[in-house]
Amino acid sequence: MPSQVIIKVQVEEYNTAGVKIQLEYDLLSGQFLNVQLGPGKNNDKTYGTDCLESVEAGDLCLRDLGYFDLRDLQAIHEKEAYYISRLKLNTRIYIKNPEPEYFKNGTMKKQTEYIQLDMAQIMKELEPGETMEISEAYIGKIQKLSTRVIVHRLTTDQTETRLKHQAVREKKKGVVMKEKSKQLMGMNVYITNTPPKEVPRNGVHALYSLRWQIEILFKTWKSFFEIDECKNIKKERLECHLYGQLIGILLCSSTMFQMRQLLLEKKKQELSEYKSIYMIKDYFPLLFKAMSGGTHELLKILHRLYQLLKKNGRKCHRYQKKTVFDILGIVYETTVKQKQAA
Repeated sequence: MPSQVIIKVQVEEYNTAGVKIQLEYDLLSGQFLNVQLGPGKNNDKTYGTDCLESVEAGDLCLRDLGYFDLRDLQAIHEKEAYYISRLKLNTRIYIKNPEPEYFKNGTMKKQTEYIQLDMAQIMKELEPGETMEISEAYIGKIQKLSTRVIVHRLTTDQTETRLKHQAVREKKKGVVMKEKSKQLMGMNVYITNTPPKEVPRNGVHALYSLRWQIEILFKTWKSFFEIDECKNIKKERLECHLYGQLIGILLCSSTMFQMRQLLLEKKKQELSEYKSIYMIKDYFPLLFKAMSGGTHELLKILHRLYQLLKKNGRKCHRYQKKTVFDILGIVYETTVKQKQAA
């Protein structure tokens, strides 16, 4: 992969009162690449296809299952970008048949070109917690997307937790999952076109877990901006309210990501997005007032905010989990070094 890799948390949705907010942003810089508002009933895949316009060579796109589309993944690959996606349980996985059958005239019989894999059998052959890779796989009954497939069998506790959550969803929605699909819930299956030397099979899950950052971002939207709460008002007022909140969110997030970058470079500290956005939003009145006093006053307030974040906004490491920059550390250091060399 190129040295300057952009990690895109590609296309996620947040529902509020029948309105869907679609967001795509660059995880390293915090830049919002695509924000769209639409009716809650709109199909998520449509937004996933629309956002392909922002994909550039060298990007790494992380996609939620709700936006899974083999054609979109093929388009990302053709743009010389990379993707990591979970695979839907009912999606067929094939490998090339080493001994296909031929007609008498030498033409290969198409139905013998590929062999469909039995994922339930593969899962049984794996030990709990074990990961395996199918390096040359083909996805889809018709399209046959060429990709790497990473299969990870969950531990017994993880499987039981997932099945409990599924039982709650079934009771809530009144839909029962097929028994075969439930068996496959004991594993995670990822597909990616990233080079194995750059992203080994054991690193795919860690990179995909970065998609959870968008959930943290949405948590701040609800907790600090109350974007999920709105009175019964006319459509026009609702739109003004949402756009106003999104402007505030954009300013707050942009400030947070700039401060995060600065603290990482200067102090090797990583900011907590949740803590930081709360403190930055609290500073909004001071920042607004400082704007009327000129650049000097604004810089003073920003410096005070920086000191506050440095002291109280650091990410907590007591849970001993890898943070964003723990996962992206190698990529980030390589990017900085090559920028300095240039």
